[in-house]
Amino acid sequence: MKVIHVDTEKGWRGGEQQLFYLVKGLAKKNVKQSVACIKGDELWKRCKKEGIETVNLTGNQIKDIFILGKVGKKADIIHAHNAKGHSISVASKPIHKKKVLYTRRVDYPPKNDFLTKLKYSNTDIVISITETVKKILEKEGIKSKVIYSSVEKNIIDKVDKNKVTQIRNSLKKNIIIGNIGALTEQKNQFLFIDMAKLISNKIENTIFPIIGSGKLLYKLKKYAIERKISDKIKFFGFKDDIFNYIKALDIFVLTSNNEGLGSTILQAMMLEIPVVATDAGGVREVVINEKTGLLVPKNDPEALCKAVLRIIEDEKLKKNLIINARKFVNEKFTVDKMVDAYFQLYGEVIK
Repeated sequence: MKVIHVDTEKGWRGGEQQLFYLVKGLAKKNVKQSVACIKGDELWKRCKKEGIETVNLTGNQIKDIFILGKVGKKADIIHAHNAKGHSISVASKPIHKKKVLYTRRVDYPPKNDFLTKLKYSNTDIVISITETVKKILEKEGIKSKVIYSSVEKNIIDKVDKNKVTQIRNSLKKNIIIGNIGALTEQKNQFLFIDMAKLISNKIENTIFPIIGSGKLLYKLKKYAIERKISDKIKFFGFKDDIFNYIKALDIFVLTSNNEGLGSTILQAMMLEIPVVATDAGGVREVVINEKTGLLVPKNDPEALCKAVLRIIEDEKLKKNLIINARKFVNEKFTVDKMVDAYFQLYGEVIK
């Protein structure tokens, strides 16, 4: 079996981490694979570092259609992992003539235009990362199969305790309430800053790191100054060793407007960090309110503030959320489960 994974993202986000989990897991099952990605970009660099075979794309869709069409002839399956990758995988199908699979990770409907409809009609199987994503696609007349995103079982072993201590010391041993994600409209760190203002008014020894990079950095810094909370908001930028930064938190807060699932939640839960999250898309399938975390309405800083304060003030609640969350993720969202599901699906497609 030979699979070509296609992902044209320039940066490194949750989808690229899931792709890496899948490629490494399938390699253990002796599946031959390569990753078609933009030469020189972050995914390409990481593939090279890990010794993963690449198909070098250019970023020019016309050129990439022919590149993928040519190499695809030697594969059994073309598996697209992002929207643009989906487009070139389908557009090159008349050349490579192979089955095309697409994993959809976002919780909003596809565009309602001719080209998008044509693209989906020529996709052999669509995979949704949550039931929420599946239902959204079904409303558009698109059938899909659910395979959940995942997290490593042994993630705790990758934590450097000394680095965690360094991070905590750099934040002066305050109560550390953090947000992790690309600095985009989707992740809505403006809401996080509003929440931080409310909490800091009530509890002085709090600090609010934001870990991630993106186009909104300047606007977010300006907003923190305007809200007179800039001394409490710490922008750490993108971090390769994200597990250390998650483990350094006392509470992880997700403020997204929409999410297919939010794989950082899974990481926080496996690292035994309590989670407060907005009720965005597939998040509710992971954050079961009052059981695996606290779920609050979107764009409601007061609700976020109250939820965070509950965890700070109620040690029993905090411990129960941590225990329940780790057990839940172990049962449903491990890398092994995801890899096995894709391996079985690939077999069905080939047959």
